[in-house]
Amino acid sequence: MSVRVALIESICREVRTVLRSPWDIAMFIVMPVIWCLLIAGLFGQGMIRDVPVGVVNLDHQPESIELEAKLDALPSVKLVSYDSPLEAQKALRRSDIYAYLTIPDRWLDRSGKPDASSLELYFPKSLYAIATTLELDIKQALLAFQKENLVKLAQTAGLNEKQAKRATELISVHSITLGNIAFNFQAYILPTLIPGILHLGLALALASRLLAEWHDKKVKLWLDVAKGSPLIAFLGKAIPWWILYTFYGFVYIAVMTGYLGWWVQGSLLLWLIGLAFFMAVMTLLPLFLIGVFMPLGWVIVLSCTVGYIAPIFPYTGFSYPLDSMAEPVQWLAMTFPLTHYFHFQGQEWILNAPLTSSLYTLGKLAIFALLWFGVGFALFKKRIAHEVAAESEVRS
Repeated sequence: MSVRVALIESICREVRTVLRSPWDIAMFIVMPVIWCLLIAGLFGQGMIRDVPVGVVNLDHQPESIELEAKLDALPSVKLVSYDSPLEAQKALRRSDIYAYLTIPDRWLDRSGKPDASSLELYFPKSLYAIATTLELDIKQALLAFQKENLVKLAQTAGLNEKQAKRATELISVHSITLGNIAFNFQAYILPTLIPGILHLGLALALASRLLAEWHDKKVKLWLDVAKGSPLIAFLGKAIPWWILYTFYGFVYIAVMTGYLGWWVQGSLLLWLIGLAFFMAVMTLLPLFLIGVFMPLGWVIVLSCTVGYIAPIFPYTGFSYPLDSMAEPVQWLAMTFPLTHYFHFQGQEWILNAPLTSSLYTLGKLAIFALLWFGVGFALFKKRIAHEVAAESEVRS
């Protein structure tokens, strides 16, 4: 009974303290929501649309004009005409356009002849996402246009329309991204960035609130409220923040799977449980870092919190496969909890993985919890005892 009372009192003290601090409310409650909304707003449409693309039509024949119309009809493309390749190149360098296409003179008339000229496409690959989307869309449109011309050619050779279409469709290629058929950036970016922001916000909020006790010289008072138990004192601070950020995570899942329509192929319940577990694991990081680095000062603890979490997005494998990374980097990627959570999320959301596979991935997250708590809690208690002794000595 006394343990429960001490825990409730510790939780109530943390909630009251935070609600009396406009800074804490703004930084750790409001700002994470604003950042998530801003990130979501970046990818509100999901699809790349109306990107300026230059076209240099040196042919001016009905077929090339028809090709221009087909390209301009692509949702991702907004054609801008130029008189020469040099003008288009200058526009590309000024960032007026993101790519350009040159249609040479007598393009179709000389097709298949020794002096034939090809269509020329220019994409700045440094703008990877834009260039890749434009390249795929334009090449697919060109392929469809070429197949239409082949059908017409086959008909002039005596085939009927059905035979001509069959002759040009002996080989069909379909490009499908599992769970994201149209390569929608909502499903590509948000599922990594939003959990990443939330787990960083949780770690920073809890680390800041824990370190505030040292900064304000109130560690003894904090421990007294917890009836002398460092574990109860820690849980009194961690539980409110875990509840808040887990709630944020549940809202994110509800928006993704409900409002935005990216429905779950596996277990929605297990996904929610996994996210809550992931957030619980992240509450142990500040405990570990305070235990290890507190002798160097609270600034070092906060710096380590940010330095450990903030740069990890490329290591999750969402944009570049882990298997293609150098082996030492692959091992480094395994030291970040978000890598394993991202894997688990994909298992439940997209792959409908077997339960054993999902539990195995959650088990990897549990290793972080065991390490951070097993090593960190003993050192955490030591830091508290040292600070309580220092505060008592000052008062005496």
